[in-house]
Amino acid sequence: MEELIRTLVEPLVEHKEDVYIKRFDEDADGYIVYSVMVNKDDIGRIIGKRGSIAQAIRTICYAAATKNKQMVKINFDHF
Repeated sequence: MEELIRTLVEPLVEHKEDVYIKRFDEDADGYIVYSVMVNKDDIGRIIGKRGSIAQAIRTICYAAATKNKQMVKINFDHF
């Protein structure tokens, strides 16, 4: 899943070296949580207008996770 997230995010950002993806163990609801951190200059490119790009990334990842019988949450942030 981390590889898929990286494949979707890196083409959108200018600072590819600043893309960090951290996986957290399942939360209380059984979701595997991924935190995607990007450079503050790139966060707008990842979120998109009204969150459209972030939602598209989440949808693709949810579909891939469902295939593997997993549930995922993806959070986007900057540093």
